[in-house]
Amino acid sequence: MRKSFTLIASALLLMLCISFSNAFSETGDDKDESAQNEESPDISLNEILENHYKAIGGHEAWKAVKSLKFTGSMYTKEATFKTAGIYKRPNICRIDYQAGALYFMEAYDGKIAWQMNPGTTAGPKILEGKRAKEMLDTCDFEGLLVDHEKKGHKIKYLGTEEIEDRAAYVLEINSSSGNTDKYYLDTKTYLPFMVKGKTEIQDQVVETTIMIDEYIEIGEITIPFSYEFIVDGNPSTETLKIKTVELNDEFDEAIFSPPKLRRDLR
Repeated sequence: MRKSFTLIASALLLMLCISFSNAFSETGDDKDESAQNEESPDISLNEILENHYKAIGGHEAWKAVKSLKFTGSMYTKEATFKTAGIYKRPNICRIDYQAGALYFMEAYDGKIAWQMNPGTTAGPKILEGKRAKEMLDTCDFEGLLVDHEKKGHKIKYLGTEEIEDRAAYVLEINSSSGNTDKYYLDTKTYLPFMVKGKTEIQDQVVETTIMIDEYIEIGEITIPFSYEFIVDGNPSTETLKIKTVELNDEFDEAIFSPPKLRRDLR
């Protein structure tokens, strides 16, 4: 179970993070960050991002989003988990999973990164080191692409690549937490349909793939409602289906801090 929790929570936060980040990013001179091939000799990183911003609703629409809450279901080989998550500016978030008596929480309240694992009765665990840095990255409401140099992130445009007869612009993000991920944006829609990276599961680093689909317009913004998570070498996959999304609701910030008692987000 812990394997599923680790992969899904990290991957979902990461994917929602890029939706936010792409809507606000202001990149500088990309001459040293772009690598173009013969199929797109004139396109730059800035142009790709600008077209992507338009595809997901545009700068002003995303700037108006102060908070986002989602609910959905995560389907694994072992069980189906109900899930809910909240993101709030500038950099706090929480995501919960529940199946029967099992309840998992992971969050960052602006000061402390923590998680509550159903496999222990010791209460919330404070995250430290690389794992805490990853939570800070994923809870950054504006995302890795905004002020990326100031935050210590590096971005490269690697050119185009064919993925099962689908042309993609490939962007590589090296975050300050030490992670490297590749985002594949459809050359026609400018929407991400795949993310490749690595994550640590049970003290082992494994390669992962996230397939993104079912983009839906909510108000003036567009976000994906379907995620499939694949661990290389593992025949089983996990799927997350978003059911509801609420924008700009008010939340008590206490829900982001380590709880004395469990408080259901659903």
